[in-house]
Amino acid sequence: MKENVKQKPTFGYALATILLVVGLVMGGMMKFGASITTMFLLSWLIVIPAAMRLGYTNSELEEYAFDVGKNAFQSNMIILSVGALIGAWIASGTIPALVYGGLKIITPKYFLLTTLILCSLTSIATGTSWGTLGTAGLAMISIGTSLGIPAGLTAGTIISGAFFGDKMSPLSDSTNLAPAVCGGDLISHIKHMLYTTVPAYIISAVLYTVIGFKYADKSINWEEINAVSEILRSNFKIGIIEYLPILLLLVLLLRQKPAIVSILSSAVVAGILAVFRQGQSMSDTLSSMLSGYSIDTGVFYTNKLLNRGGIMSMAETVILVFTVFLIAGILQKTGFLEALLNPIISKIGNSRPKLVGATFIVSYLSSAFSGSMMFTSVLVGTLMSPLYKEFKLKPENLSRIIEDTATLGGPLIPWNQNAMFASQTLGVSPLEFIPYCFLSWITPIISLFYGITGISMTTYEDTDMEAETA
Repeated sequence: MKENVKQKPTFGYALATILLVVGLVMGGMMKFGASITTMFLLSWLIVIPAAMRLGYTNSELEEYAFDVGKNAFQSNMIILSVGALIGAWIASGTIPALVYGGLKIITPKYFLLTTLILCSLTSIATGTSWGTLGTAGLAMISIGTSLGIPAGLTAGTIISGAFFGDKMSPLSDSTNLAPAVCGGDLISHIKHMLYTTVPAYIISAVLYTVIGFKYADKSINWEEINAVSEILRSNFKIGIIEYLPILLLLVLLLRQKPAIVSILSSAVVAGILAVFRQGQSMSDTLSSMLSGYSIDTGVFYTNKLLNRGGIMSMAETVILVFTVFLIAGILQKTGFLEALLNPIISKIGNSRPKLVGATFIVSYLSSAFSGSMMFTSVLVGTLMSPLYKEFKLKPENLSRIIEDTATLGGPLIPWNQNAMFASQTLGVSPLEFIPYCFLSWITPIISLFYGITGISMTTYEDTDMEAETA
């Protein structure tokens, strides 16, 4: 039997196919409020027929999809482990202890700095910027209002802290997704982000501290703070020992132990604390790991903070990552991505600064067009990964730029999902808080500088490239 003749997609055909996928995904999300996961799954109906029209059989395309899709295994295992960890950390009192400690160190003079640190710690511990905005952020915006601090300034500080944690936390879906779509690993990705994020965070902290001196003579309404603190104190035992699961996780990760093993080890220690320290039953603790911690404190802030986590809460993210890998596999192995990248390659030439600049432009345009950080990560990572490999640049370079632009850039675009959620949750217009989101402004500047100068841009050795290709 004669084998089907495979045609190479033209640039126009590849672009039309990608635009149809983008249109379907964004149309469903914006018009009907559909999940990005649902829309990406439905885009299979575009990608498969488009590839079959070039002469590929369905079985061949499924084989291509699986060949790349299996690479999502490690990322998805980490994501599921993170779900179990968050549930265990709440049950053990670890997350309540972080919030309680932050609320206790508030002073008017350093209110903005305290807000930045508290929201950063909450977001790192939970791995969610939205959860931080709806809990610690909501509490701090109320306190800031009572102090007479402009709402936009307080909101900008909250957002900087929340998205710092979302960007740097190994528990964050965005922090796991970016290296996954770029072909890197979680630990290298987080370490690489330290070069841009830490300097930007320090500069932001200094700016918030200096601005905060203006409000040094204000008095704090301690009623709200004491109410939340008392609820945490009455439902959990809070002490130094509650920080043990965090310390263990940090030690294991710094010693370069496997991420899955490190996360699950911390979850187990947290589970032991939940049973022997917090008085939880073993069945309830394991249930928290599966379905998330559940409690009714009678207060919106604390309910929002504590009712989360669990393996099942990560199910949609796991399906999204796997689906994206399947579709990317088809587009990659049938030549669609190559057809799209060829014109870009011809413009970039041998210039690394042009490559980095093009990545910035594609990322911000995608974020502005789609309004979604997740979609931008997937699109930019899938399109630009082959180019970075051509330049012998390791995946963590691209995944860092994606986080520096897509994750932190979201709050700066008024119609972006992140900006809209922050505005609705905190009750502040995006135009009020955008000027004060210092971390989102400063980090990309440092990242672009590194990209142009080559500072911290890790590269492959020829032997590494040969080993990876083999």
